[in-house]
Amino acid sequence: MSSPEQSEISQKANVDRYAQFVLKFQKPIQPYICSTLNDFQEERDFLANYIFPQLNELCSSRGTYFKAVDLRWSALMDPPPLSSNLFRQHSCLHSQYLKLCLDYVNSCFPFFICMLGQTYGDFLPDHVPLVFSKATDLSSLSTVEQNLYVAAKNGYPWVLENPNYSLTEFEIIQAAFLNESQFQYFYFRTGTTLLKTLGEEKERLSSGSLNDEEKLRIGKLKAKIISKGLPVRFYKDLPELGELVFKDWSIVIEQLYPATLMIENMDYKHNFERFYHEEFTEKCKQVFVISKESNRTFEILERFALKDAGFDFNGAAAGSSLDSLLRINPLPVYKSILLLSGERGCGKSTLIASWVNYFKKKHPSMLMIPHFVGSTCESSDIMSVIHYFITELQYKNYGTQLETDILNEDSNVLVFSLLVEVFIASISLKPCILVLDGIEELIGIYGISGQKAKDFSWLPCLLPPQCRFIMSTVSSSLSYKSLCARPDVRTVELLNVGDEEVKLNIFRQYLFIPNKDPLRQSKPTLRKKTNLNPLKLTILANELRECRIYRDEYQCLKEYLEVASIQELWELILKRWIEDYSWTFIPKRANSDTVASGEALDGWVADALCLLSISHCGLTEGEIFQILDMLGYRDHYKVTMLHWAAFRNATRQWVQEKPNGLLYFRHQSLRSAVEHKLLGVLTPVRESSPYTFQNPTNHRKAYFHRVLVRYFQRQTAFWRVYEELPWHMKMSGSWGDLCSFLSSPSITDFISKIQNPSFWTKLHLIHYWNVLSEVGYDAAGAYLFTVARIKAEKCHKVRKRHTLSVLECRLFEVTTIDRCRLMFFIAKFLKLMGKTSEAEELFLSVENTLMQSQSLTGMLLEVQNTTGELYLEIGMTEEGFHYFQKAWSNLMEFSPSAIKDSQDFVKQKGRVLNNLAKSATEKYLKENHILECAAEISSLLDNNPRDRATMKYTEGVLIFVAGNTSLAKMRFQECLNIRRSLFGEKSILVGEIMEFLADLQFFLSEDSRKKQQAIEYYKQVIQIKENAGTFANSSLVRKQLSISLSDTLCKLAGQLLISDSGHHVMTEAVAYLYRSLDLRATYLGSSHSSIHGILQLLREIEWIRSRRCWPQGKSRQHSEGSRNGTSLWEHLLKLNYHSAQSANTVSSVICMNADKLQRAKSMDLASHTISDKSKCASGKGKKVLRPIISVSIEEKTPRKTQNNVELWNGPEKEASLKKQDYSSKILSLGKMDGVVKLSRQRILSAKGKSEKGQITTIYPHPLVIGSLSTNNPFFVSEKWLFHSPDYSSISQKSFFEGRPQFETKLLKTSNDTNKV
Repeated sequence: MSSPEQSEISQKANVDRYAQFVLKFQKPIQPYICSTLNDFQEERDFLANYIFPQLNELCSSRGTYFKAVDLRWSALMDPPPLSSNLFRQHSCLHSQYLKLCLDYVNSCFPFFICMLGQTYGDFLPDHVPLVFSKATDLSSLSTVEQNLYVAAKNGYPWVLENPNYSLTEFEIIQAAFLNESQFQYFYFRTGTTLLKTLGEEKERLSSGSLNDEEKLRIGKLKAKIISKGLPVRFYKDLPELGELVFKDWSIVIEQLYPATLMIENMDYKHNFERFYHEEFTEKCKQVFVISKESNRTFEILERFALKDAGFDFNGAAAGSSLDSLLRINPLPVYKSILLLSGERGCGKSTLIASWVNYFKKKHPSMLMIPHFVGSTCESSDIMSVIHYFITELQYKNYGTQLETDILNEDSNVLVFSLLVEVFIASISLKPCILVLDGIEELIGIYGISGQKAKDFSWLPCLLPPQCRFIMSTVSSSLSYKSLCARPDVRTVELLNVGDEEVKLNIFRQYLFIPNKDPLRQSKPTLRKKTNLNPLKLTILANELRECRIYRDEYQCLKEYLEVASIQELWELILKRWIEDYSWTFIPKRANSDTVASGEALDGWVADALCLLSISHCGLTEGEIFQILDMLGYRDHYKVTMLHWAAFRNATRQWVQEKPNGLLYFRHQSLRSAVEHKLLGVLTPVRESSPYTFQNPTNHRKAYFHRVLVRYFQRQTAFWRVYEELPWHMKMSGSWGDLCSFLSSPSITDFISKIQNPSFWTKLHLIHYWNVLSEVGYDAAGAYLFTVARIKAEKCHKVRKRHTLSVLECRLFEVTTIDRCRLMFFIAKFLKLMGKTSEAEELFLSVENTLMQSQSLTGMLLEVQNTTGELYLEIGMTEEGFHYFQKAWSNLMEFSPSAIKDSQDFVKQKGRVLNNLAKSATEKYLKENHILECAAEISSLLDNNPRDRATMKYTEGVLIFVAGNTSLAKMRFQECLNIRRSLFGEKSILVGEIMEFLADLQFFLSEDSRKKQQAIEYYKQVIQIKENAGTFANSSLVRKQLSISLSDTLCKLAGQLLISDSGHHVMTEAVAYLYRSLDLRATYLGSSHSSIHGILQLLREIEWIRSRRCWPQGKSRQHSEGSRNGTSLWEHLLKLNYHSAQSANTVSSVICMNADKLQRAKSMDLASHTISDKSKCASGKGKKVLRPIISVSIEEKTPRKTQNNVELWNGPEKEASLKKQDYSSKILSLGKMDGVVKLSRQRILSAKGKSEKGQITTIYPHPLVIGSLSTNNPFFVSEKWLFHSPDYSSISQKSFFEGRPQFETKLLKTSNDTNKV
């Protein structure tokens, strides 16, 4: 084997080996950077530009990120601005920067980096006394005194114990002396290499600015650090500093996250999502305040969750006061959904998150999966939420890896109704508790409206009894009203906090100020207000803590308490944030007091909040800084890290950072206020239509979407660009740019490299193309243009630069494998979009290119197998087998050891085997020992249930070929059980195996119960195929599905005729035959050989029905020659069940063998029928009918009657008779166009229960095999024909009048053509 092949297998093996380690996202490493203000600028810049990016890259391979927090105080050196508002901001910023430093030291704990030189920093000399008591306002104090005062009054009173320390030493004390951590490093500068800095120090020494007291203080500080045993490093130049920092923090990263490895080009979207919910739960637990109401709700939730879960709750809670607390009736057994409701802000999310944490610790063996809709921006759409639950449930039940989703390869899960079926199957696997918080925030996607997502009309009326579903929503929401109408929903209302002590505890929890003065002064005011819910209390506490630096906090509190609603409260707070922290870059506004007076809510704070509100997945701090700079906030108007830190302190509770560094709104109420007050929109951004940009009232929203389009067009990180750029192109109406982006070679290259694209990634790609198709863009045309560029090698002729944006990237040194990978991805996507012909052309082109390269790779095998599957889907079985055979031959070229080392190759071999079992001949399967190969592959497969089911299907076919029918049935039943548990009852994969089992029971079983089960299976298969047809995008696939449906209808009709002789059953069977006739005529043409058998059978049935309608006493001997059971039997025998199948498949060969056996049996049965002719003539006997037997297309021969004698012609005469007899007679029936072109309306008028429309599922291998036992002949009584009240007094004329005119003409003419 060549080295590229070995390399490919090795890479796949590495993915298999390491994927198991990555199960969740890691917490980021964010060290605080501490140093004196003026003399470490070079070190800070060097580390930020060269060392920290390397550490971040190292973290990225471990599933986290590295971000140093460096509060640059250069803003303090700027001169104060002229406007009164900006002057006030400048003064407040100067006075609180010690507090800000200490706040960020705490938020970054336990990570800390400190650099010290020869300077001590700003401090208050010993001979300068504190004058706090004499000061009337802060402006009368020095800068150091102001900082000490503000820090002491806002959570750090200990700074006054040693007021003569420098601000830098306060930071060190907070990080390393008041707290302990092993992740703190100190770097002391020595030597004279840093010339500029050293020169500055000498200048300070000579000028006397660095006095003996300062030198003594810095010496004592260093000695204190060393004596405590903290890790200290010495450096003399920048390279040495960089080497030390990289080494130390590489060890930290290795120590914290040693065993994880992020595989390149792996989509970890679900893992990140999973960790976000865990992080959300942990944050809520930290601020949760216990109350009687919360305890009551906890017990209600616990009792509901454990109901019918095999848990003795009463025993576990013996002695509890639950009954006295609940004040509700006992929970009915049939209630499967608990809906926790309450007004917005009553604390539902915090309570549920805290209860989830409590319940998991108390009952670790119970399977509980929480999902908080508001915790992440990207997971609010209903399909992503459902898929999240599915993946978690299957992970818990089967142990499948979250990165290798077993549904990923199934395009049907992108159909909402089928995804719901998978969800129902998943919650049926074992007892589980699902928690879905904030359902009023759910949104629609990919054709699913927001209303449908929220009203839960998609959720079945009856959930599995072992599943408990806990939801929460606002009492006034659509979700609440819809769910309350369900009989299986139990509602629990979460009441507002009434206990004054609980309110004060909530207020105190969020105030975070050790000093009790603010709380004591606030108590009387708070007690006067009875409508304060937890959200209002939290908002007030956070505001009281921060606004006191800028204004009179009690005046603010009074103003806030006067408003009635949460929305009004947020509007006041937004106004304060903009006034206290913001400015505009427009000169006339920046130098005026319009913002201060409240006439306009404008400035960088408003812009930053608007940007966050319209972002798709959130924005990082760095991205916000860059976008603000792009908007014009630069130079004198630049937003520095110091300004941002002050603003973030005020908003930290409401604008939180996800573990991946993206900022998002913590509460929906703030998002709504920003969208309404600052953006000026009425419809929430995430629920708005892509066409809202055309509405003039949305001009500000459209403007920010365009800003983000320009920004992300310049970015280099693919995942961030993919998350944001197409979303903003869609929302701003940039259709052409969106089309170019999705089909560009660079984006296609990135996506095609993803080894297992997540559901979210694929869903959004298809969603964007679906939106584009609505406005007239063609995915096939765009991608084929990209293919032309790839083939012409025009996608890489550009000069290479160091920093290229994602859109500017070109494919340098494109190899043949690269081109084939791109084209193969495009072909698969076009196939998914229903562009079958274009996909086929690309598949063939890729295969041809790979064959010419003479390099045997896994891609060639996959291309050949995928091409064969495409042919199977459109009914070209022989062509499909040809490609499966080539793939199998190429697989044999790989050594067994190479395949064993890669699970991906094992699975690929299993898929090829499965396709061979569907399309190959019996001779091929036996000669190539396919059964032995299947057994070997089964032993190598992992526990992925989907692959296991596929192999059981394959083994069933091969074992059947080997002659062991009973064992084959067992394999098929095992496959059916697994697929049902994975995909539900409506999946095409379930229908495939269900039809196979029905065929075996139809033709091989003598048990009447098995035959009845076959009927039920066939009816379910019909519904599956009908359902699948509505989702097929390709006309060729729809055609094959319809033909396959016609075969299933024939089988069901035959089984009904065999199993029951009742009138209604016969009527139902006739209806199925007419539907099959319509489908075959529509898709195969009226001259197709399979149509003749159905016409003859229907004619015989109509003739039998009409016999007892003749006037009594009229002679019928002239027509009884061939009109007997033998004639009907022969027509049943000639019925074709495999109109869509090749005669070379295993099923066709078996059917031909079964036909020979049945022909021999029919000759024996015919004598009994003829002997009963006299009884039939007198009207008192019974007519003997024969079972319907499947025969191949080649054995379908037309019947030519002469002198009332039926003549059978062998297969060798079929070709000539088709033209001379069959075609002419069919043409005479309806002049070709009207023969069997039965309308849908007429077909549906028949009384069959399963007739709900045309079908959709493709069954490339519906087997009808075996023969009926000769000991179980089929006798159908004619009593229902002659003695039914509906037919006993009806004339032949009146019988035909009940049918559509065309069908009457068809059958009457058909009878006439057989008379001489």
